[in-house]
Amino acid sequence: MSRLKCIGFTFMAVALLALGTLAVPAPAGPPLQVLVVQSYNPEYVWCREIDAGIRDALAETGADIETLYLDAKRKPDPASLRAAADTALARIQTLAPQVVIAVDDAAQAYLTVPFLKDRPSPQVVFCGVNAPLETYGFPAQNVSGVLERYHFREGFALVKKILPQAKSVVFLGEDSESMRFAADDLSQSIPFALEVAGVEICRTFQEWQQKIAWYQSRADVFSFGPYNALVDERTGRTVPPEEIMAWTLAAMAKPTLGFSDIAKEHDMLCGILESGYEQGALAGEMARHILETGEPAGRLPVRINVEGVVMVNLRTAERLGVRIPFPIIEAAGVVLR
Repeated sequence: MSRLKCIGFTFMAVALLALGTLAVPAPAGPPLQVLVVQSYNPEYVWCREIDAGIRDALAETGADIETLYLDAKRKPDPASLRAAADTALARIQTLAPQVVIAVDDAAQAYLTVPFLKDRPSPQVVFCGVNAPLETYGFPAQNVSGVLERYHFREGFALVKKILPQAKSVVFLGEDSESMRFAADDLSQSIPFALEVAGVEICRTFQEWQQKIAWYQSRADVFSFGPYNALVDERTGRTVPPEEIMAWTLAAMAKPTLGFSDIAKEHDMLCGILESGYEQGALAGEMARHILETGEPAGRLPVRINVEGVVMVNLRTAERLGVRIPFPIIEAAGVVLR
C-alpha cells in the first residue's frame, strides 16, 4: 500500500472515531431535586400561592420539585407536628435534594432547626418566617431565606383614606406562632393612621365570637391575621376559615381589613396584601442561585417581602354603604366587583 493511501486511511479512521465520539451524548448527571416543606395544608390559599411562585422561579432549571405538608393549622399539637417533621426528614434522607425550601415558622421549629441547620447538606431556604431570625439562629452556614411582614402601616392608612371618620382598629387572629409574631410586630410599629384598640389571639371559635361581639362598640375597623386554626370547643374540630369569616361578616357591619391573600376570598372590604406568590418567587430565586452556582445558602443575604398589593371589594363596600374613592380603585392591584 502506498504511503499516500496509508495517510488517507489513517485520516478517515481518526475522523470516524471523532464522529463516533460526538454522536455519543455525555452521561447525564443526577437530576436536580428540590423538596418544599410547607407548614400548612395544600388547600390553604397561602400555600397555593407560594407553590406557584417557587415553581415559576425554578421553571428553567429543570429541577424536580416535590412538596410535603406538615398540616400545622389543622393538627397544631406538638406530637402531630413532630411526626410530620419525621416523615419529611425521612423523605429528605431518601431523596437527597440539593435544596429544601422550608415554608413558615412551624417548618423551621420542627424540621430546619433540629435536623437540617448547620449540616453540610442539604442547603435550606426558608420563607414565610414571621419570627425574629435569632429565634432560630438564622442565618446559618447552610440556611438563609425570606422574612414575612404584614403591611400594617399601609393597611391602616388605606382604611383611613376610605373612611376618614374611622379612628380605631382591632387586630384578631388564631393562637399560632405566626399570629403571635405578627402581633409582636404590630406592637412595635407605631404610630399608625388608626389607634390600635386591641390585639386578640384566640384559641377557639367561641372565644373569637366573644371578641367580635366585645369590640363591636370599641373598634371602628376589624383587621385580621390568620384564622385557620380555631377549634370548636364543643366538638374539638378545627373550624374551616370560610365558615369563621362567613359568621363574622354576618354578625357585624363593620369595615374589614386583610393582610394576606385569603382576604380576596373572604369578602373583606380592603387590604394591603402580602403576596404568597412573592414569598415563593423570592425563595425560588435563592434556590435557583444555589442550584446554578453551588454557593452555600448561608452566604446569601436574607430577603424580605416588599410588595403590598392594594385590594378593594366593591361588593362589600356596597353592602356596608361605603364609597371607595375612585383614585384608590384605579390604583388597586385587585378590584373585586
